[in-house]
Amino acid sequence: MVAPDLAHGGPRMQQWRNSTAKRVAAAVALPLVHAINRPALSAFGRAVYDIALRFNGMAITFKGKHGLTLSEENFLRQRLNVHDQGVMFDVGANEGAYARRLRALCPAAQIIAFEPHPATFRTLAANCGGDAIELVNCALGASEGQLELYDFADADGSTQASLSREAVSLFSANVVAHAVTVTTIDSYMHERGVGEIALLKIDTEGRDLDVLRGAQAAIGRRAIAMIQFEFIPANVATRVFMRDFFAALPGYTLYRMCLNGDLLPLGEYDTKRCEIFVVQNLIALRNEV
Repeated sequence: MVAPDLAHGGPRMQQWRNSTAKRVAAAVALPLVHAINRPALSAFGRAVYDIALRFNGMAITFKGKHGLTLSEENFLRQRLNVHDQGVMFDVGANEGAYARRLRALCPAAQIIAFEPHPATFRTLAANCGGDAIELVNCALGASEGQLELYDFADADGSTQASLSREAVSLFSANVVAHAVTVTTIDSYMHERGVGEIALLKIDTEGRDLDVLRGAQAAIGRRAIAMIQFEFIPANVATRVFMRDFFAALPGYTLYRMCLNGDLLPLGEYDTKRCEIFVVQNLIALRNEV
């Protein structure tokens, strides 16, 4: 995986400059920070931090009624309707809960679900056999070829299977590998004659950026309207930063998904707000010309 040249082509951060407003804010905050920033109050600080994460759309993996998180179900209910007839890609479909929810909300849409794990794909096929969902037993990545998909040896077929051995090894040293075929979104769209994707959902346990790198032609010609992807602890293992996603998605605005399904704009790239390796769902919306 080749990292983008962020020094020359990545998003810029605003240069820090001192100002009267910043000096006044620091002077006002100092007594409070001095009072609470001490080991004796560390448990209180952690509790406030955990709450703040959830207020900002992170660590909100509350279960919904249809096999997804509550935030995902609320988001899809708000954004999709029975009149949608576009093509929708579910990349990393697992056992099919997301694809089946798309089908329930969009009965006229063309839904294509990609799942590389051999055992999980069999479950996916059993779950979606009568739902008119096209199932593809392969992975999507940055380039075409053959790779190994890793999973827990004692829980093979888990939701954390990844093309990154390091991502799985974050949780267990006992890892099993499966040889899988990999293609790209650009190649698949070209081969199948898909002109535009209405919704691209990506859940590949730390390798979401690779999927986007395999869709650079589609992204460049604005052929994907909406993208859902994850930023999770596995990104530590794959060494993928939020800044990489900003660089890979020119012409898109990035949002964090809130529990009620609303979207919180990330705004301009900022390490303090963006580089937080806690589970979160991101949405990229195509900018209108």
